[in-house]
Amino acid sequence: MHRFLPIACLLTSLFSVGLKADQYTLTIEGKANARIQANPTPTSQEFQAVSELQNYLKKISGAWVKRTTYPGAYWRANSDTPETVEILPIVLENGRHLLPEDIQKKLDQTDNPEAFYLKTGNRNGKMIWIAGKTPQAVLYGTLTFIEEYLGVRWFHAGEEGEHCPKTKTITLDEIDVFRQPWLPNRIISAWSGSVAPWKIEAYETWLTRNKFVWNINHAYSDLSREKLDHAACGNRLISGGGHLTFEQAIPSKLFAEHPELFPLKDGKRVCESRSQRCLANPIVQKMVIDHIVNHCAYGASFSISYHDSTDGWCSCPECIRMGTGENGKFSYTNLAHAFTRLISEAVLKQNPQAKLHYDMYSQFRPFPDFKDFRYDPRMIGIYCPHQRCYVHAFADANAECNRRFIQQLDQWRQLGTKLGIFDYYCSGKVPYTPLEYILAKDMKYYHSIKLDTWIEDCTSSESQYPLLNWQLYYAAGKLFWNADLDIDQLMQDTYLVYYGIASAPMLKYQQLRRELWETAPGHALYGGPKRYAYCLTVPGAKERLLGYLGEAEKMAENDPILLKRIANDRQALQDFWITESDIMLKSMSAQNDIPITKLQGELLIDGQLSEESWRQAPFVTGFKNTRTGEAPTEETRIRILYDSDNWYIGIEAMTEHAWGKLRAEARDSDGNVWEDDSIETFIMPPGEDYYQLIVNSIGTLYDAKLRIVDFASKTELKTSVLEDRYVIEMRVPVNPMQKEKILDGEVWRFHFYRNCHNLQPPQADESSSLDATPPHEQTLFRRAVVGYNVIPNGNFAILEPVKEDQNGILSAEFPKSWSGSNVELLRGDNNKNVIHLKGTVLAWLQLGPEQDGPRTLKGEIMVSGKGTISAWISTCIRKPDDQRPFGHEIKTTLLEAPLPESPAALKFETQLEPYQQGYIYFQATDAKIESISASLIRK
Repeated sequence: MHRFLPIACLLTSLFSVGLKADQYTLTIEGKANARIQANPTPTSQEFQAVSELQNYLKKISGAWVKRTTYPGAYWRANSDTPETVEILPIVLENGRHLLPEDIQKKLDQTDNPEAFYLKTGNRNGKMIWIAGKTPQAVLYGTLTFIEEYLGVRWFHAGEEGEHCPKTKTITLDEIDVFRQPWLPNRIISAWSGSVAPWKIEAYETWLTRNKFVWNINHAYSDLSREKLDHAACGNRLISGGGHLTFEQAIPSKLFAEHPELFPLKDGKRVCESRSQRCLANPIVQKMVIDHIVNHCAYGASFSISYHDSTDGWCSCPECIRMGTGENGKFSYTNLAHAFTRLISEAVLKQNPQAKLHYDMYSQFRPFPDFKDFRYDPRMIGIYCPHQRCYVHAFADANAECNRRFIQQLDQWRQLGTKLGIFDYYCSGKVPYTPLEYILAKDMKYYHSIKLDTWIEDCTSSESQYPLLNWQLYYAAGKLFWNADLDIDQLMQDTYLVYYGIASAPMLKYQQLRRELWETAPGHALYGGPKRYAYCLTVPGAKERLLGYLGEAEKMAENDPILLKRIANDRQALQDFWITESDIMLKSMSAQNDIPITKLQGELLIDGQLSEESWRQAPFVTGFKNTRTGEAPTEETRIRILYDSDNWYIGIEAMTEHAWGKLRAEARDSDGNVWEDDSIETFIMPPGEDYYQLIVNSIGTLYDAKLRIVDFASKTELKTSVLEDRYVIEMRVPVNPMQKEKILDGEVWRFHFYRNCHNLQPPQADESSSLDATPPHEQTLFRRAVVGYNVIPNGNFAILEPVKEDQNGILSAEFPKSWSGSNVELLRGDNNKNVIHLKGTVLAWLQLGPEQDGPRTLKGEIMVSGKGTISAWISTCIRKPDDQRPFGHEIKTTLLEAPLPESPAALKFETQLEPYQQGYIYFQATDAKIESISASLIRK
C-alpha cells in the first residue's frame, strides 16, 4: 500500500543530486534532462496530461521539459546527453510496441478503463512509462506521477489549496506501480454557487486532479475547443432526468391543452410546482421514452426519477391500479418502480447501450411489493439514504439511526443490478466537521458490496463545503482507489504538508477538533440539529483551539499561503463552532425552564383538559413567529404533567384570528400532518435521541424517532375543536422511548412548534415555536427538571425591589428569594436575567415538609466567568419537636471548579440526612450565573 510521505521525507527521498544507475534525473540545476514523447494526435486527456506534467516540472525546478511527437530513437540519436530521460505517456492500444511486456500483460488482464501502470526502465536509454488502458487512464496516471513522485498536492481548489515543492534538480528512484480504482463512478454534485470562493472551472480542475468523475457542463458546448477539452477530462457526459424527468419530457406548459397528462389530485387535474405526471397514461409513457432515447443517443446517462414531492402523485384509478402490489395495497414506491421498469425496458429495446439509472429515494425508496420484481441487469440503481446519520458509519450494526437504510439496501441488492449511493454528507448540517473518518469506514463497506457509483450532494449555497470540509473530499479521492487506506496516517501526512512549519500546533488543533466532534451528543442528518454547536460547550475547548491557531500564525508569519490556510480555519471556527455554541448556550442557559407538574390522581384522555390537575398546571407559552421573532398571530398554550411512566401533554391552540377553516387533510398515521394546522411536540430523554409527535385538529398522529417513522410511540390522544381553539390531550408513555421510568433529578428537554394555515391571506400561513427555535434543533430545546424543585426562582425571572438593609446587592432590584453580598442583577429580554457574582449569593433550600428519610440533592448551575467558583450548603438537623432556632452547624462542599469562559453547566450532588435543612451558597470574584436548578430525590 502506497503511503503518502510527509514533505520533509519527500524533499530528501524524491529530490537528490547524486546520480546512480537506478535513478532518473529529470532536471539538473534548473535545466531539463528529460523529454516527453507524446501522441502526435492526442486526445483531450492525453494533451492535458502532458501539459500538466510540463507545467509542474517547471513550477518545481524552473526547467521546461519539451514534448515531442518524434519517435524516441530519433531524438536520442541527436541528444547530447546519454542520461536524458524519456517520459512516455501512452495508451495501451497505441503503444504495444513501445511498452515492456509486463506492462502490456498487466493492462490486458484488467477490464478497468481507468487502470494505469507507472514504471521506470532502460530501453536504449532511461525511460519512464506512464501507460494507461485508455486516454483517461493516461491522464490519471500522469496526475498520480506528479502527485506521488514529484510531491505536488492538490488539497482543495484555489492558490492556497496547492502544495508545490521547489528544487532545481529532480531525481527519482525506480518506480513500478499498477493502479486502478475500485469504484467506477466517483461524483461530487456541485454548482457555481456551492464552490465559492472559486470559479467552477477551477473546482472542476481540482476534481480532475484528484481523479473524480464529473459531468460535462452543457454550457461548454457553445464555448471554445479549450473549454470542451477541459470538460472531456471530467470523463462523464451530461446526465439527464432526476427530479426534472417530467419537466424535461412533459413540460408544464402542456397543462393548458392537455390536463390529462398531469396528476389527478382531490378529483381535479393539477399542475403544481412539484407535480408528477399521470404515470398510467400511455401518452405520458411514450413521451418519456422518446425523451430518454433522444438524450442517450450520444452516450449520456439518464436517471429515471420523480419530483422531490410527497403529495404530487396521481390518484386516478389507472395509477392506483398500477401501484397496487401483491398484498392488494397501493403505495407510491410500487407506482414509481412499475413505471420505471416499463420505461426502462422500452428504452433498452430501442437502444441496448443506453446508460439508465433508477432511483430509490423518499417515498419510492422501499422495495416494491411485486412478486419476482426485477430490473434489467444493465440498469444501475442509485440508493439515496436521505436523512441517514453521518455521526455513525452507514453499516454500523450498533447504530439504530442507520439500521433501516442498511436493511433497505440489502433488499435492493438482491436484484443483482449494479448499485450506487447518493450521499448527503454536506446536507447533514456539518460545516467544518471531520467527517473523513466516517467516510473511510463507509468506503470499506461500499467496497465490500462492490458499489458502482458514489455521488455526494454538495450543492449547498449557504455553506461552501468544498472549502469548509476539504479534508472529506480530499480523502475521498484517495479512498476511491484504495478502500483500505489508513485514514489516520493519511490525515497525519496531509496536515504535515498542508501546514508545513506550522504543523505542530495545527496537528494538535485538528486532533482536538476531531475529539470534540466525536464526543458531542446527538446525530447529524439532513434537516437535523447543528450538532457541532455542542463542540465548544466543553470548558476550555474554545480557548485551546484558539491558542493553537495563534501559535500556528506566529510560526507561519512569513508565509502568506500558510497564513491564508490558517485564516480559513480561524474563520470557519468562528462562523460555525463559536457562533453556534454561543447561541446554543445563551438560549439553553438563560431561558426559563419548562414547568412540569407531577400528576395527582387520574386523567381521562378525552380532549377536554377539565381535571383539576390540568387547571393547576402552569402554562408553557410565549411562542414566537419563527420568521420574524415577534409574537405570533395566534397564541398557543401548553401544560405538562407526568407520572413515573408517562408524560401528559395538554395543548390549547387558539384560533381567535382564524380566517378560514382548520386545515386537516392528513388522515392516515405518519402522513404529512405538518402540512395541516397542527402542533409538533419534541421530547428528548436524558442522554438520548429526541422523539417527535405531530397532531392535527382531528387527531391524526405522526410519530417518529429523529425522522424515523418506523417508531411507534403508543401515544393515546384525543382532540376537540371549540369556537376559539382546538385542544389536544396526549398520554405519551416513556417505555417506547427506551426509558423504564421518569426519575427525580433527571433533566428532560422539550420543544413545541405550531403550524398555522388558516389566517387572513396573503399571509395565510404562520409557524411559531418556543423561542422561535426551528423543529429538530435539539441543541436549543428547553429543559424540564423532574422532581421536587428545591431552588426557588432558579431562572431569576421573578424580581423584587432591593430593601434598604440589603447593602451587598448592587442593583435596584434582584431575583426574589435570593440575597447576597457584592452581587448585582443584569436584566435581559423576556426575563432572561443574569446574576453578576463578585462575592456571594445564597437562597434558602425549599426542602419541603417530608424529611423523614434519606435524600439526594442533585442539581446544576449554568455559569461563566473568570477564576473559580465555590458552592456549599450550610445546614442543621431539626426534627419537628426540636425547638432550637436554625444554626449553621453543618457545612458541605458541593462544588470547587474553574469557571468556563462561555456559559456551561457545572453539576453538583450531595446526600442529605433526615430533617436536614438550610441555605445554598455560591461564591466567585467574577462570575455570571444564568440559572440554578436542583431536585430532591427521595430514596
